[in-house]
Amino acid sequence: MADALAKGKKPEQTGPKTGEDLFLQGTSRAWTWITRNLTTVVLLAAGIALVVLGSLYYVNFKASVREQAATELASIRMSGAAPEERIANLEAYIERFDGTAAADEARVMLGRMYLDADRPADALPVLEAVRAPTDHPTGYAARRLLATARESTGDTAGALDAWQSVSRDARFGFQRREAGAEAARILADQGRLDEAAAILERIVEEAADSPSEAGVYRIRLGEVNARLRADGAGSG
Repeated sequence: MADALAKGKKPEQTGPKTGEDLFLQGTSRAWTWITRNLTTVVLLAAGIALVVLGSLYYVNFKASVREQAATELASIRMSGAAPEERIANLEAYIERFDGTAAADEARVMLGRMYLDADRPADALPVLEAVRAPTDHPTGYAARRLLATARESTGDTAGALDAWQSVSRDARFGFQRREAGAEAARILADQGRLDEAAAILERIVEEAADSPSEAGVYRIRLGEVNARLRADGAGSG
């Protein structure tokens, strides 16, 4: 050791390394690697920065698009333009903002305007493209209009399917019951009175807490049961 000190060399540590020694050793190795791979480190840091900045830009861009879409839809909704012009504006709007929640709202507006203009065939593809689920207000409105459009074009099977879907998936009980009653109406029109009566019986039970609502459906059930009795008497 004396010879090492005499030659100006640091004596090697023979005992166990302390935590500080290990930290300094790790730091030294890391710094050595960085200096040897400086280009790689710079490129990696630049790549991470680009990803972060790109993500922030995308989030801000999407927020800006949503805000712009909502503003323009409100302008169309409040417009006093003639129906034909509003329809054209909504068609252009949907093409421009497709993929946004506001575009689904615009589809519902456009579908309703097509139905008001006695153009149910034009309403079908618009309403079928609504992505919002049935338990969402926009999706609920779209499915109801879709059922109406299908029935107006003579597709009673498709209308029945749409009403049954709403009666199953709508968010609120009264919405499900209204849709179920519409499904029962179609079944009754098709002569499927037993199925219609079964739906209405269930609806009357579910609406027990609302006497006025239950009363309306009880009247409809009575009408279907009267037809059933008449059919039974006729066949007898």
